[in-house]
Amino acid sequence: MYRTHLRTMGDLGQINFMDFDVRTQSDLQKAVKGSNVVVNLIGREMETKNFTFEDVHVDAAKRIAEACAEAGVSKFVHVSALGAHEDAPSKYFRTKAAGEKAIKEIFPDVTIVRPAVIYGWEDRFFNRMAQASKGLPFLPIVDGGETKYQPVHVCDVSSAIMAIVKSNTKGQVYELAGPDVFTLKELYELMFETIRDYPNTLMVPSSIANMVVSQYEWIANKLPFPTPFPIAHGSFTSDAVKSLQADYVAEGNFPGFEELGIEPRKVDGLNIDYLRAYRAGGYDFGNVAPKTAASTQL
Repeated sequence: MYRTHLRTMGDLGQINFMDFDVRTQSDLQKAVKGSNVVVNLIGREMETKNFTFEDVHVDAAKRIAEACAEAGVSKFVHVSALGAHEDAPSKYFRTKAAGEKAIKEIFPDVTIVRPAVIYGWEDRFFNRMAQASKGLPFLPIVDGGETKYQPVHVCDVSSAIMAIVKSNTKGQVYELAGPDVFTLKELYELMFETIRDYPNTLMVPSSIANMVVSQYEWIANKLPFPTPFPIAHGSFTSDAVKSLQADYVAEGNFPGFEELGIEPRKVDGLNIDYLRAYRAGGYDFGNVAPKTAASTQL
């Protein structure tokens, strides 16, 4: 199975897998039984026929908190998202905020971690950009790509969670963001520079982007089988387009890496070296892209 390779990341017998259904309370109770620390990493970036955002970010999180409270878990860490707010333009981030609220009512001492968009070897951020750039005649950039992000490396997030687990603090909210802020357009340019390809981007107004993905989603919902949108493995949804109306950077009102004694990595060099796999002609080749290139306007 896809998860068996994880066994070698711990000592013999240290890593075990347990199948459970987040909709079945008895499964969750069995999963957390005997645990003194529980970290909830369950989330979903797009809705399906089986699970909505509310099902995963609110209802499932609430059941896990109830199971932890019943089992007497001493520390519960819930991983949410930077940008979680009840007034967020995206349903994804609104339900993240609703999930935080629901958990606090059940487990008041919960520690909430809000990571920025995460990048790393198997990420669904830079990898999806690169995949889409190779499979499409152009890469759509909505509303000029002015949305701001503060990407954080997956290793820094995992180190932070481990530091939180080992600490004596409870009930805190942590914002985990990288050291630099980029616009989405700048991140596209960085990706193209790394894969040594010409930036085949197309500026698309959000009104047109919404119209395209909404029509596709309406058709997809009528089909009896899952059909992810062909752009970057289904990440280009109507809710994703709405999310671009807000910025996703640390507010600075909560503790973060500095308080945990961690210096986050910069988005450059070896930290994004995995993108070299998308270079045309081989790992060390590719088409050397110009530093600047005008995008087509729609």
